[in-house]
Amino acid sequence: MEADYLQQTFSLGGKTAVVTGATGGLGRSLAVALAKAGASTIVSIEIPNDQNSPDLEATIKGLGRSFLRFECDLANNADLRSCYAKIWEAGVIPDILVNCAGVIRRKPCEDATDDDLDLLFAVNVKAIYVSCQEFGRKLLELNRPGKIINIASVTAFQANKNTSIYSSTKGAVIQMTKAFSNEWASKGIQVNAISPGFMTTPMTVEYANDAEVNAYLMGRVPAARWGVPSDLDPALLFLASPVNTFTTGVSITVDGGFCGK
Repeated sequence: MEADYLQQTFSLGGKTAVVTGATGGLGRSLAVALAKAGASTIVSIEIPNDQNSPDLEATIKGLGRSFLRFECDLANNADLRSCYAKIWEAGVIPDILVNCAGVIRRKPCEDATDDDLDLLFAVNVKAIYVSCQEFGRKLLELNRPGKIINIASVTAFQANKNTSIYSSTKGAVIQMTKAFSNEWASKGIQVNAISPGFMTTPMTVEYANDAEVNAYLMGRVPAARWGVPSDLDPALLFLASPVNTFTTGVSITVDGGFCGK
């Protein structure tokens, strides 16, 4: 009885999830978690000719779910809007959106360039805004409730060295999440964020393998370990599931205690 209750409460059965960055370290884990929880279709918005896409597709289909791929340049607002138009033209009915695509360039403040600023704000801020906007517009058009989960970062709250632009973009994501939630909560659209701590992904492997950097970072994490992508699954599934009816406009930190120290 208990297992049945939990399965029914947190099940995403029949839901369609759109995921950006689904072929990356965190995004792949999140997309697979959604599929394992019952989401019937995973819609992946990804860069053209992504080498990791076939493996993701095989994994999703191996779980008995449908997989749809749409390619675009996330740094180009017009291209992303066109991508969403194609998604709706394909007959996709929206339920869940996970914005996970992101980029980082590590440099001292004085060395950051205009190109760095343009790229990080284009992908980490503008693309998330456009994605939320296009997804939300469709929900409003169809008069449907929906769940939007933006992937932010603990650097939105505690900036690290050499990540001034990245930290700024993630702070923007937190405020953006609140702003969308303020306008859409009354319409049944819940907008939340997850702020991961230090996670082992291809983007961070060089730091995890650097003894000095690793010691510095782990000295700031009470749990004394790096997180793994699947550590985000419980927060994701709560925010995306039917059990969440009243949580909106917040960021859940999954960081081994980093922000609480």
